[in-house]
Amino acid sequence: MTEKNKVVLESERKSGQIKKILIELETGKKYFVKDLNEDFYTSTGTISKKDLISNISKIKSNKNKSFLALNPLFPDLWESLQRGPQVMLPKDIGWILAKTGVNGNFKTVDAGGGSGSLCLSLANVAKEVTAYEINPENVDIIEKNKKLFGITNLIVKQADIYKGIEETDLNLLTLDLAEPWRVVKFAESSLSVGGFLVVYLPNLTQVKQFIDACFKTSINVVETIELIERKWKIEDKIMRPEFQMLGHTGFMTICRKI
Repeated sequence: MTEKNKVVLESERKSGQIKKILIELETGKKYFVKDLNEDFYTSTGTISKKDLISNISKIKSNKNKSFLALNPLFPDLWESLQRGPQVMLPKDIGWILAKTGVNGNFKTVDAGGGSGSLCLSLANVAKEVTAYEINPENVDIIEKNKKLFGITNLIVKQADIYKGIEETDLNLLTLDLAEPWRVVKFAESSLSVGGFLVVYLPNLTQVKQFIDACFKTSINVVETIELIERKWKIEDKIMRPEFQMLGHTGFMTICRKI
């Protein structure tokens, strides 16, 4: 193997797909394994590659520490998401998935990809997803996260959606952009009848301008909401809300083409 190939292989190991999740049972600490062809080193011992590729769910390190070995699911991978711009959070993503009924037949475009949290979540469910992102640094982050998650049905374009949408017969178009009203005319021609348009915005003045742009078009505004998340502390006889809660992140406006 040449020195150049060694560098490429090392880069692939660092940025490649996570193949296994190890959870140390005593502490709950998680480890993310990307290479199953080598022993894996932890702070409490080494896990042999033989155990990594086996179907055994409970394994031990050479220091006799017990680990749970799992094939990673989407929520596990989320913890390792490489972040650049602020990511859309699960509370908002879940609402979009539920309200639009995304399924394995959906053809989807997501614009303003950022770190890829929404387009990756869509690709986990939909048939195919195309992400528009104008910033080359963000494109690189999405591509790395795409590889990390092992996603194969996501196409990432470095393109300006304000200049148009190439895809047609879309079931869903999601916009996390500063000026989504500039995309309404393209949404009309790209969405199939009954298709959904979801816009994510931080303030109501933007929401109002977007809704105004939809008047007298085939884009029918259904509703605008925001979601507030509050966790609870339940321990022994203590049952109360946590002192800190996840408040305003953004307003979501859902529309349908009629």
